[in-house]
Amino acid sequence: MNERYQGLVRLVQEQAGENFRSAFRYDEDDWTALYVREDLATPDLQQAVPALARRARDAEPLIRERDYQGLGPQQASISLHAKAVLIHFREGEDAGVIVTLDKDVARNLADFVARCEGILEPSAD
Repeated sequence: MNERYQGLVRLVQEQAGENFRSAFRYDEDDWTALYVREDLATPDLQQAVPALARRARDAEPLIRERDYQGLGPQQASISLHAKAVLIHFREGEDAGVIVTLDKDVARNLADFVARCEGILEPSAD
């Protein structure tokens, strides 16, 4: 796992603590688990992730910037479920990161997403 993703996992662990469920990175060919909470590391989850990655690759923003510039570019998409929040960070056409958290952490979501995004941005070095 490269330094950027290690930094993201550390930030999520610091901010969400035990509410951090999982993090996965995907690209055009495959996916990699960056973190999976022990109670969720099941065969069912492992079987579900390839389909999740496939849908994430195909996901299109509800409002594309070229269609309406008033919102600016999409930073992340969020899916709120009964037990969890999924945050999808795009890193290109066919790549990205999906972070899952227990639903309790959704209170300060905008600030949290911005901090995660800052870590995921490639450095200018």
